[in-house]
Amino acid sequence: MIIAVENSLAQHLHINSQVIAPSDLLETNVWTIRVTGEFMIIMNNLMSLPIIVRYPQRFNDSRSFIAAFKREFLSLLEVSPIPHAKIRMIRDAQFSKVVFTRQIQPETQQQLQMYQNLMMGPNSIIDWEKDPTNAEIALQLAEQTRITNKTMDEEYVVMDIFEDYSVTDFKVATHPKLNEHNRRYLYRSLSINDIMNATAVGEKILDDYQDYLESRGKSESIVDRDLDCAADYIGYCEALGESVLDDITLVYHYLINYEKLHNDRPTDTGFHSKSDAFREFGKFLRAEDLFSSEDYDLFVQAISQGLKDLGSKQRMYHLQRIIRDMQRQVRNQREHAIQYVNKQYTIYVELSDYHPKMWRRFTVSGDMRLDMLCFAILAAFNADGHHLFELHQGNTHYQLPILDSGFGQSKDITQSWVGDCNLDHEYNLIYDFGDMWNFKIKFEEVKPKRLPAHTSPQIVSGFGNGILDDIGGVEGLTQAAKDDPAINEPLNIPKFKGQWSRQIEKYDTLMNKKHYNRE
Repeated sequence: MIIAVENSLAQHLHINSQVIAPSDLLETNVWTIRVTGEFMIIMNNLMSLPIIVRYPQRFNDSRSFIAAFKREFLSLLEVSPIPHAKIRMIRDAQFSKVVFTRQIQPETQQQLQMYQNLMMGPNSIIDWEKDPTNAEIALQLAEQTRITNKTMDEEYVVMDIFEDYSVTDFKVATHPKLNEHNRRYLYRSLSINDIMNATAVGEKILDDYQDYLESRGKSESIVDRDLDCAADYIGYCEALGESVLDDITLVYHYLINYEKLHNDRPTDTGFHSKSDAFREFGKFLRAEDLFSSEDYDLFVQAISQGLKDLGSKQRMYHLQRIIRDMQRQVRNQREHAIQYVNKQYTIYVELSDYHPKMWRRFTVSGDMRLDMLCFAILAAFNADGHHLFELHQGNTHYQLPILDSGFGQSKDITQSWVGDCNLDHEYNLIYDFGDMWNFKIKFEEVKPKRLPAHTSPQIVSGFGNGILDDIGGVEGLTQAAKDDPAINEPLNIPKFKGQWSRQIEKYDTLMNKKHYNRE
């Protein structure tokens, strides 16, 4: 690694004054030092990870400094959100070679000054009365410091970057003995050149795991629990582009990020039930020679560490990360939608395959989210909103986060806006996957909006009084209209205006509470 130092330390650390290429100063093992009072801040240039060392005057040569730096770095790793099995790997990567230089980047100087202010300034975030350890100081700085990626124009929290670094750059791979017994998991056939992808590996493992559980006399509820847990974990690994064999310790990250991944926190009993399920899964992998005994021990260690960190003082870190992710998502949504605030769209919606035509024409703001547009349409046609729905255009399906039809290209409907829609395309809202109501949507025009921002939808015209839920779709509505002619009467616009916005709010509440019937 390269350590850039300030002049006050140069004479002690025997620095190399030769010029270094700027790109060399932005590697993951390049650090910069600043002395402030009784502290040294040693910062990783690429990730802005801070290491705190006290009493720099005690170091009169490079060897004593490096010894203290290594000790404090290891202390930080032990309390950071990374599996213990990776600590040695990260340490070795950081300390393979040490070179000192005076060359310091201006951006690095700014970040060091930021840390100095957070530590020692009038608005210091450190509670010095609690006499925190160096590792606790470093962890608090890393958890509460945001840096900007100028290329992506996004903000990141320092500890988030370091956790991602430990996942992507370091893997504790399994070491199965490649024999005829386990070859079928790793290869499509007996040919060593015919390698399966991660999804195929996962499917094969799950099929055999079910046979394994059932052969051991497990109850149906336990078999379902263990299979669900294994399937969810395999899916998590696949989302990272890995199989369960590529990194034994991914189970740790799965557990500490469980709330973020599932928008739910199980009880302590629930987490211990998952722990039992994971241990059973590990035993199966060991029985199939996919885990060695050493692999199994590391897997169980990662499980125990994940559960321990969830219940320890580091629990606050994980809650903070969830909050930060939510804040970043909301901020990104706001920044994307703001471009559509001053646009007003006129929309025509017609109930497909029904006669006489039942339709609505209304205006909405361009910054209306597509899920809210769907609520507006359902409310406009008198649906009760208790069924699932999806919006699609061609092969693109805009779906609620709780729904994945598996057809076509799926997008989160809560992450798209009216302004994102193409006026040349026709969209379809499918409501109630039993009755299959189909509303054809046409964006007729867009013009500058002269109304205040975030204006509610405004009805222009329409015909027909709406649908009846659970009646059998268009055919049922047609039969009902024979007994109730009011269904096919012109829309009462004044009455409609008064109830429309209240109905939209009701549907939004239903979605947030997840009161949907799966069909």
